[in-house]
Amino acid sequence: MNFEPWYNKNYKKLLIIPAIVLALSLIYIGIFYIQNGDIINKDVSLTGGTTITIQTQISAQDLETEISKTLTDFEITTISNNAGAQIQLAIIVGEQNTETLESVLENFLDYELTSDNGVSKETTSASLSEDFYKQLIVAVLIAFFWMAAVVFLIFSTGKKTKFWVIVLNILLGFFMGNFFLTANPVISAIIFIAFAATLVYIYIKNSIPSFAVMLSAFANIIMALAIVDLIGIKISTAGIVAFLMLIGYSVDTDILLTTRMLKKHEETNKALFRAFKTGTTMTITSIIAITAALIVVFPFASVLNQIFTILLIGLGFDLFNTWITNASIIKWYVEESK
Repeated sequence: MNFEPWYNKNYKKLLIIPAIVLALSLIYIGIFYIQNGDIINKDVSLTGGTTITIQTQISAQDLETEISKTLTDFEITTISNNAGAQIQLAIIVGEQNTETLESVLENFLDYELTSDNGVSKETTSASLSEDFYKQLIVAVLIAFFWMAAVVFLIFSTGKKTKFWVIVLNILLGFFMGNFFLTANPVISAIIFIAFAATLVYIYIKNSIPSFAVMLSAFANIIMALAIVDLIGIKISTAGIVAFLMLIGYSVDTDILLTTRMLKKHEETNKALFRAFKTGTTMTITSIIAITAALIVVFPFASVLNQIFTILLIGLGFDLFNTWITNASIIKWYVEESK
């Protein structure tokens, strides 16, 4: 009873909090890009290189000490069973240092690196990894803009505007799929920004609820990316897929909230709090399920670890952005409309 009057008075001010968090996230990602030449830390599947996995009880520290006598740029990951006991070590090194690493390991282990000795080796070409990385980024961008288009088609009015949104998204997808990977980077960036700015302008001008959903999804991805960079996760192809999945996770509760809030026959706060109960139940259920799955697979150092970790971070920000950012914007819009 005491919360509702306070919320009615301060819900616009609450928008300052996600605005600050989003600004800090963008600033950090910008600094990260300047320092590292990319917005993420890429692992061997995106940079190219070799992963050698050995079955051994030798500690990671001892192996690291031996390899560091010859190589400086490498990474060792411990793979354990459910009881926490080490079963394998995975050594990751750049493609150009593969032969050197093999020589060091064979001298240290005193046996050949063959499958008969419980050794597996996976090598990825640097050029192939770079092309694959670009294609994944294009897939994420196209998925985001088509998600935004679908949301706009649901909540906006005016057939002519909807038609042009579809046309612009088709042209954007054609450009991204055919020219973005091969054209001059500066020209590509200018064309992409022009498309994106035009679409965002149309969304803001014709449907504030649609823009609120898109802004919330965008904020989820940017904030999750900033945290991933901050804690030093090296993103693999699976990590990019996790961000693609996060787009879907980000909009379900936003669409639920927007649909409930735009109903004319229901009082604004009542619709908001009903949506809050349903939406938080959905998100928290997903968080619990993913946490349980992460606990099970974590000792095995599989690609699922990264997917589940990124999804957990993103779902945490989804709660934050849906019920502060999106809820405040939609309530503001509905109150002004009335």
